[in-house]
Amino acid sequence: MANPTDHKFLALPTVPEAVKPLLRKLMEGDLLSLGVLRAMVESYLRVIRDAARKGRPVNVELGEGIAASLLALIARVDERTTEDDRRLVQAAVRYFVIENDGMGHDLAHEDGLFDDARVVNALMRWCGRDDLMLQMPQLAERRRPPPRVARA
Repeated sequence: MANPTDHKFLALPTVPEAVKPLLRKLMEGDLLSLGVLRAMVESYLRVIRDAARKGRPVNVELGEGIAASLLALIARVDERTTEDDRRLVQAAVRYFVIENDGMGHDLAHEDGLFDDARVVNALMRWCGRDDLMLQMPQLAERRRPPPRVARA
């Protein structure tokens, strides 16, 4: 890859601005095998499920959706997939498995995986795989009813 800083994917408005520096960094270095990428996704999904079993407020449904989309995309990578696109897939997987990715801790609150889902959706759109895009949940603060105001 010439220079990850110049990659057109990073210019997409669907890629969250705050995550672009980390994605640039995650696109660098050696390519990992598809088996390693699969194992990373599967392992982190286990971490998410374990956290939920332990009472952490992680959004398991969103985590499962992210994992399913990434695994489906990894399964479709073949010899026709460009190195640049392989790097994007790898960056999205690596971003997903970082618990504290700079946008909040994935397992610490209901919306912790929201930024991961936005990255995955941007990747799916880039790859022309709208069929693998995630239905984005409403942020927790928007799902909760407004606080009641005590009347005097």
